[in-house]
Amino acid sequence: MTTSEQSGIVLGLERIIAFLEGTLPSDPRSKLQVVHVAGTNGKGSVCALVSEALITGRYTVGTFNSPHFLQPNDAVRIQGTPIPEAEYERLRQWINDLDAAKQSRHGRLTPFEQTTALALWWFAQNDVDIAVIEVGLGGARDATNVFGTADGRKGVGRSLVQCICPVDEDHVGIIGNTIEEIAMEKSGIMRPGSWIVIGNQDRSEAFHKIRQVAHRISPGRIINVRRHPAYDIHVPNFSIDPVDCPHRLPSPNPPPGWSMFKGGGMRCLRIKYPPSLDTYTSSHSRHTKETSAAESTPALVEIDLPLVLPGYYQAGNASVAFYTLYVLRTHFGFSKLKDAVIQVGFTNVRWPGRISWLSIADRRRELGSVPSSPSDIATLKSSSSGVEAGSGSDSPCSGSSGDNVSFDPNIRLDRWILADGAHNEPAAAELRKYVDTTLRRISQQRYIRATRNRQAASQLQVRWVVGFTQGKDMAAILNRLVQPGDSVWAVPFSQPKEMPWIKCESPANIVACLSKWENIQVEQFDHLSGAVDRMAAYNSDTHMNVVCGSLYLVADIYRELCIKPFGS
Repeated sequence: MTTSEQSGIVLGLERIIAFLEGTLPSDPRSKLQVVHVAGTNGKGSVCALVSEALITGRYTVGTFNSPHFLQPNDAVRIQGTPIPEAEYERLRQWINDLDAAKQSRHGRLTPFEQTTALALWWFAQNDVDIAVIEVGLGGARDATNVFGTADGRKGVGRSLVQCICPVDEDHVGIIGNTIEEIAMEKSGIMRPGSWIVIGNQDRSEAFHKIRQVAHRISPGRIINVRRHPAYDIHVPNFSIDPVDCPHRLPSPNPPPGWSMFKGGGMRCLRIKYPPSLDTYTSSHSRHTKETSAAESTPALVEIDLPLVLPGYYQAGNASVAFYTLYVLRTHFGFSKLKDAVIQVGFTNVRWPGRISWLSIADRRRELGSVPSSPSDIATLKSSSSGVEAGSGSDSPCSGSSGDNVSFDPNIRLDRWILADGAHNEPAAAELRKYVDTTLRRISQQRYIRATRNRQAASQLQVRWVVGFTQGKDMAAILNRLVQPGDSVWAVPFSQPKEMPWIKCESPANIVACLSKWENIQVEQFDHLSGAVDRMAAYNSDTHMNVVCGSLYLVADIYRELCIKPFGS
């Protein structure tokens, strides 16, 4: 059986370790040191933040995410640029041929194991200074969990920092049947002597299990971010000290409207941290527990970290990313990671498909949609398709998100689609929170500026365009998203490349799930393009268009609108 014919998720490390050790010409792990990131939600954002800060510090950085977004090669990047597609295909075929010829007693590599081996080999061949690796599924038995201890004394390669992002019930039955079992599986990436950064955990059962494992594996080297002072605030006169970051890097050709540093007001996470990691180790020896920075030392350092990625939850991701970089700087010799460098990195970060505003202006022109006023014509002419907006002035919101969003009510909602993966219940709850904040601020601004009357301003609703992977708890996710008066359009998504185990839920099943719901409008579409055409044809700015439920569906909307977030 070839790997292309395999159609299931097969966890375990025997195949990938045997291949790295005995089949490749040399073991790429021996040249790599990594930051390893696990969790249910937030892994990708943490990887993006850590990678961008390291790149800003002029380190050569490999990043491996799972799953890929638009194409398989975009999951494997150096300096934020995907491996060339031709190079990806060549290496993939080479690895497949080596695997087939070896005929290992452990069996053939799975597709994900092949991609993991490819990423590690490419990173090693290009002499990256550090690799930021996102766990594919779970942790302990995931193909990325193949690195040794930070001091290099045990295992091959060096896992310097392990991050555990928020853990919740996802992939139940595959990586565990309870939240404690899932947390245990994800904690399996921890290494003795390494530093462990524990993100904010909404589930107390998960937190206690993660902390228990961390204390057993690497006592005295644990940073629990929720125990340290951090505040999500708006900084009116945000600036970055040019002395500490004289080589501020421009973003690599960002699409128009991407959130860029402009030197003005900024939503920030204000963190107060101790100047030395010695406070953690000495504190642990005295109290045998992780201690808050406030308790450890009276001389805390304060930093404002730009929160460019939209969403309330990004504050928690930024905390995990900052303390990861803090450990790399103070303990592992990454001395170029000055505070200003981290600030610039966080400002330039890009992470597509997560609360992203997408323009459909050109689609409207193609369909001949008629603007309703001269000002709308001007708006359409100034917009462009293929635009992904963060918090730029040409998106419906001109702030980042959360409590510090500033909306322009003159930009019509029917020009935009809000896209977010929201593939599980916690992510859906965060998306709904962001949507509610957006609608509330738009209503307020429209009323204040007299662009809409009070009655119309109170009638803003949501049009949910949803698609799900088979096996997801659709009812729980929809219950978090949909409210009376909303519309739900059920659509399919295309089959992701190199992921034969992923199956799309049929639109009919989604509609059936909503059959007993009251005061909502439900429709189903055979293709996403039909739903996009319908959205583009409407001339009404009383509905917010939101595409969500699966990252694979979000990738389809990017393809549909010809948006290439990682470049051509």
